[in-house]
Parts: sequence; structure tokens; C-alpha cells
Amino acid sequence: MSRRPETVVAEEGERAEQAVDSRARFTGRGWAFLAAGALCLLLATWLGRKDVLALALFLGGTPLFSALSLYVVKPRVLLKRGVDPALVTAGDAAAVHLWVRHRSRRGGTVHGVVAVHETVPEPLGGDRELTVEAGGEPAGYTVRPRRRGVWVLGPATVRVADPFGLAAELLDASERTTLYVAPDPAELPEISAHRLRESGTDPSRTALPQPGPDNVMTREYRHGDPMRRVHWAASAKHDKLMVRQEDPRSTRRLTLLLDLDEASWPGERLWAGVLPSTAGFEWAVSFTAAVLEHLTQRETAVHAVDGFGRPLPRGGEDDDALPAQGRATAITDDGSEDALHGLARVRPVRAPERAADEDPLADRFDRDGLVHPVLLVSGELGEYAAERMVRGTRRAAAGSAVLVTSAERRVPHGAAVLEEAGWSVVVVPPGTAAEDAWARLGAGTRSAGAAR
Repeated sequence: MSRRPETVVAEEGERAEQAVDSRARFTGRGWAFLAAGALCLLLATWLGRKDVLALALFLGGTPLFSALSLYVVKPRVLLKRGVDPALVTAGDAAAVHLWVRHRSRRGGTVHGVVAVHETVPEPLGGDRELTVEAGGEPAGYTVRPRRRGVWVLGPATVRVADPFGLAAELLDASERTTLYVAPDPAELPEISAHRLRESGTDPSRTALPQPGPDNVMTREYRHGDPMRRVHWAASAKHDKLMVRQEDPRSTRRLTLLLDLDEASWPGERLWAGVLPSTAGFEWAVSFTAAVLEHLTQRETAVHAVDGFGRPLPRGGEDDDALPAQGRATAITDDGSEDALHGLARVRPVRAPERAADEDPLADRFDRDGLVHPVLLVSGELGEYAAERMVRGTRRAAAGSAVLVTSAERRVPHGAAVLEEAGWSVVVVPPGTAAEDAWARLGAGTRSAGAAR
């Protein structure tokens, strides 16, 4: 078998395979035949025996004939890869199946077992060596990603040998399959509304409103309703499954703002699959997922946008081709799973160019009527960026911010700008537990000022 192609790391984070040398090569068994043929040829010359000469010709010619047959037949391999499911949460398992169809140059189907070298990222367990029955049952393996991101499986190299196993040819199956991994949201503690940081002169407006028992309505369970919405007390009373349904007149609302500007996320680069990221940004995505999960389960509609006024992506739908203005921002309990899966695709990006008089964030708040309290999740927020956040969210009732800093006790310059505007600011390092940051936010502590 010929050596495997060397690999290098591409700029986008995935391994770039060098071109596979598809020329037929002798296997170990083929080289053994050739060595035995050469030895028999020497013995035939020394002993003068024709039968030994015939054996030498047979041993030496068989591997050559096998390599020639692979060149003439020119086998073609079609590899199909399936991932079930193609979108998982970090820590969950996904099953990968490989099907192989082996055809000759004339189009005939070739049966038999082929060896497949599957390229798999190291965080997912590394490359796999598989044996697949051509045209038969698929072979498979399991991956269990521990980090969120977009992971690429493949390409694969298929080793096709002649029936005698004397010569083999490597064929490149360049098809790749994408596995999307959403962050696993942490469970956040309950925080009373009166403990949360208030902003402005209206004490009835809190940064993170929480639903009360007075606005809980129930209806009969319908197929597809999440089991977490089942209201067990009402179910026992009516002797059938009942689910919670919020009263639209009293639905709490919050604007969740995730800063995607790469200027806010300096530090050593790491990869979320093929997406460039940093440790601070990965913490921010996980915290955003936890807040989304926590609030939507408590009958709060969350308007999730990035720092450029664009809705955060959703999983399970191709929303990248749609204009940002036409996409909805509100996320409720029914759509929280899609929103969490959409976080698999976020990454720090360069701020888009815009005219001096344009403010897409303010336009989004004005167009959608986002007057609700704001929770900003950012990193090393600069003064200019903080001023832009304050101007863009001027319609909001109140503001809170969680800033992730890469250095212990270092406070981003934008924290003072936010505090001067009346925002509650919490500064945390990436190693902080999400529930601790949530509790500090609920305690109303001016963590940025305390750190300074």
C-alpha cells in the first residue's frame, strides 16, 4: 500500500490534503512475490533448472500483471457519507455511515471489500481506518464533539486492490460532509426581578424581566409541543396533559445583543471546527446559549441580534441568503432550539463598511420597536464601540452588559462608557462559570468599577 498523503493545516482551520498519487503500487505481498521471483531467477541461473526458471517468471510476472490489470480496468469509486443527525449539541453523539460503490471503466459493478482511510478532525477522535463492502452494507463510526462549531468530515482515501492483493491503487473521494455542533447551554439559577440591575429613572423597568405565576395560561397538549412546557399541576387537575401558554398581553421581552466584531475578541486564535474563534468568544457564545435557553423556557420573548443589527442565525434553515432586514429577531420557547443550533455558525467577523451617517444597530431598534431591556455580551469592548452600542440602543428601557476579558482583573475601556450611560456591567474571565456570571448580573454589582 502506498503511503498516505501528507496533511497541512489550511488557513480556514481544516486540514488540506495533498493530491493523492493514484498510480498502482505493489503491496507487501506483491513485493514478496517479486523478491521470491528474483531469488528463483538466481537459483535457476546457478542450477540451470528450467522448472525453477518457470517459477521465477510466475512469481515475478504475477505482481506485474496485477498492476497492469488495475491500470487497464481503471476502477472508479463512489463514496457517500451520511451523518445522523447532522446537527447536534456539544457532548452528544453523531453516527457517520459510509457507502461505497465500486465500478470498472466499462461501468460494471465490482464487488468486494475496500479499505477506506477517513479524514476526521482530531477533536472528534482523529482519522479512521474502515473496511467497507462495496455495494453492500455501510460501515460506520461515531463521533462525540465536545466543542461547538462547524466540523468537516472527509475527504476519504479508498484503497482498491486486485483480487490477489498484490497491487493496490489509492483513489481520492474528495466529498466532504459538514457536522454542525451547537453549544450545550448551562443551567442558570433563578433570579428575582427585584434583584436585577435597574436603569434610568423608572424603577419598574428591570434589565432582565422574569415571568410571574399570574401570566401562566394552559391549553391541551398538541403533538410537537416540548415536554418541558408541560404544566403538571394543571395536567393532574384535568386528567390529561396540559402545557403552559403565555398570555400575549403580558409576555416579557428582552433584547440579547451578541457582539461579533472581531476587534472585541483579541487573543490567541483557536478553531471551532473550521471557524476562527478565541477562548473569550467561545465563552460568550456558551453564555448566550444559556441565557436564551433560560429565558425562553420562562415565557420570555428574546430578540437576538448581533452588534451590527443583524438577527443571529438559526439552525435548520438557510437564512444566510436572506437579507438581514427580512429576518425576524424574536425567539420564543418554540423556536429556542433553532436559535441554539444557529449559534453553531457564529464567529467573529470584520465590521462591515458603512457610511458615516448610517447606524444599522439603531435602525434595527427603530424598525422593530425594540424598547425592551438590553443584555449585551461582548469582549474587549473599546470606547468607540461602547458609544456606538449606547447610541444604537437608546430606545431600550435599560441596559446590562457582560464583558469577557482575557486578562485577570483587566477592565475593557468601554466598560466606563456603559456605566456612565447607566448600564450594569459585569466583567468576567473566560473560565468563569455561566451561572456565576448570571448571579453577579442579577446581584446588580458594578463589577467593572470594583475591579478598577
